[in-house]
Amino acid sequence: MKLIQISAAAVAALAFAGSASAFSFDCITGTGGCTTQGEGLISWTLNANSLVIFNNDPSMKGSFISGISFDYIKSMDVALAIVQPIGVVYSMSTKDEANLPNSLGWSIDEGAKPDSPPSKNGVNGGETITFDLTNVALADIQNGSFKFGVHLQGLTDGRSEKLVAITTPVPEPETYALMLAGLGALGFMARRRKQQV
Repeated sequence: MKLIQISAAAVAALAFAGSASAFSFDCITGTGGCTTQGEGLISWTLNANSLVIFNNDPSMKGSFISGISFDYIKSMDVALAIVQPIGVVYSMSTKDEANLPNSLGWSIDEGAKPDSPPSKNGVNGGETITFDLTNVALADIQNGSFKFGVHLQGLTDGRSEKLVAITTPVPEPETYALMLAGLGALGFMARRRKQQV
């Protein structure tokens, strides 16, 4: 019985950690072809109605998000969150701010671009940008009802890449720690149960 209780607790902990996981972007095009430099630099999370996009690039490398595009169905909406990190100042418009290729078949509904000044480079390394979503769940991103992409500039050799959101989890350190703790507890209980038999 205790083994079942511990197993249930471990599964619940892992499920909670998974809901807080970051998701990656897929590289679709770049200057002179897709270089995939940007794939590991940009990630995003969805917590309730809050979409946060991260630029994980160390600031010394100089990459920045210069545009973000959204495509969604009529019942949905997206807006910039009122509170943003200092220096991250963006405006929303109906333009294709990320300049995503037409081959994707997107009908861009809205875009976000950095104001200039003061943040002419957009979301720099170590910074985030937050959006408030209406009637959007993770399932809507998974099934393509809500799509978004970013234009990442300032990569090595001045390269530029277009990245689109995908829902492949990028496990965080806390997730690994919880998983190891859960497996350790299960192993301990199984060994103890075996010794008692």
